[in-house]
Amino acid sequence: MSKKQGFTLVELLVVIAIIGVLIALLLPAVQQAREAARRMTCSNNLKQIGLALHNYHDTFKTFPPASVQSNTLSWNVLILPFIEQGALHDQFNFNSGSWNAGTNKEGPNKLIHGLNRISGFLCPSGTIEQVVHGSSTLSDGRKGYVSHYYGNQGPRTGQILGQAAGNEYPSVGGTQLGAFLNRNSIKFRDITDGTSNTLQVGEITGLLGTGDQKFDGSSWVRGETDASAKYVKHGINTLGSTFAYMPFNSHHPGGAQFQLCDGSSRFVPETIDMGIYRALSSRAYGEVVSEE
Repeated sequence: MSKKQGFTLVELLVVIAIIGVLIALLLPAVQQAREAARRMTCSNNLKQIGLALHNYHDTFKTFPPASVQSNTLSWNVLILPFIEQGALHDQFNFNSGSWNAGTNKEGPNKLIHGLNRISGFLCPSGTIEQVVHGSSTLSDGRKGYVSHYYGNQGPRTGQILGQAAGNEYPSVGGTQLGAFLNRNSIKFRDITDGTSNTLQVGEITGLLGTGDQKFDGSSWVRGETDASAKYVKHGINTLGSTFAYMPFNSHHPGGAQFQLCDGSSRFVPETIDMGIYRALSSRAYGEVVSEE
């Protein structure tokens, strides 16, 4: 009579151990592949934003301001027709006065439009999609959606920015040296450092911290008081000091994605030299950016 043979307990344990090792080896690879896909989507979002900004310039012969003086709407609202969101753009009343937080947050001319989720304004690696700040929350507690992409206002004049006083940025054409100005617009001709050497839009998807050091979550509708564009004072993926100087950051390992004024996107490592980073963030100061 033939005797049937099966796996022994030791053999089963060995097989289970081998499977466990294989899973442990495969999981990081799967996670890296997913993050690579998310990073590619984020890069594409920034390229589409860059294309929208170029089309806006072609139409109005200038880039949009970070915030419109008459109604405090952000540049995100102004480019809606150029990212296939013309119907949403038409819902805004641009003669309504301030769109900042107030007693009438629920009204048709207030933050209610922030309840619309714009996928092109969101990095897929970001974990926060809705506002966390009370000024962007509707009266009944509903929370609008955020944008993960903020304009670059550059280094501010008269600030030491970690260097000796003699190396401060002097007052050259105002206090905002970046590609976005609050309540004012710039044109291609104003970017004398070169469009391929000037950062225009970057990521802020949120880091751990307290107060203004964490992701504020302002609605993409609001542009006033540096809500939609930030100054470059701190390094990438660091904890900043105040709302206007919130550092550009991301959940991508090692750095953050940026869109340059020529419409391209670039991953900038968090280890970038601050002198080079500030040079990339200014539009017309004449610094020479080294690729080394």
